[in-house]
Amino acid sequence: MTRHLVAADGTLTDINGANVVAEEIDSTRLSVAHLVPHILTVDLPQGDRVNILVEYSCHCWTRKFDIAEHAGQMQIMDGTRPRAFCPHRFAASVDLAGLLGTLPQNRLYLTQSDRNFGTYNATMMLGDGMAYTAFFTLRPHKGRFDGIRHKLRLYVESAHHRPQPENGQKVKIAVVISQALKGKKVKYFRR
Repeated sequence: MTRHLVAADGTLTDINGANVVAEEIDSTRLSVAHLVPHILTVDLPQGDRVNILVEYSCHCWTRKFDIAEHAGQMQIMDGTRPRAFCPHRFAASVDLAGLLGTLPQNRLYLTQSDRNFGTYNATMMLGDGMAYTAFFTLRPHKGRFDGIRHKLRLYVESAHHRPQPENGQKVKIAVVISQALKGKKVKYFRR
């Protein structure tokens, strides 16, 4: 499958650098240079190290397609749902891999509505209480990536600025990893 590179202004180029124009394109055919899959190694409190394959959804750099607002723009298809390139999400996503690299130091929470984990760096909150927040799932996934064995797959479903702190159940990354290695999810407890 031919993949196209997405630039910071939303334009697409092919592997030869030629511009690509499309009315609609499947998100799986697109690549963002700073959001390529990679291995994240997390040191756990007991001294164990866990390698995790990290992959990113197009929701990290797109937003819901609005016919009135995005008329004439290319539709980026996430399955059957159309999305539009978002320059603000794209620019913010440059720091996303760095945010994930600091998971042991950041706040993680599980919300009842999202059923996945959210994380943000509390030291990087904006003055209006907004923080760049990543929402991800973590599941067993054994394999090799770039020659490195991994046991888990962290899939970033979305990342954007939102008000913080988020209501939800606080949880530590060591607990999340421990449960994921067993093929279990962290249980949400109602308060």
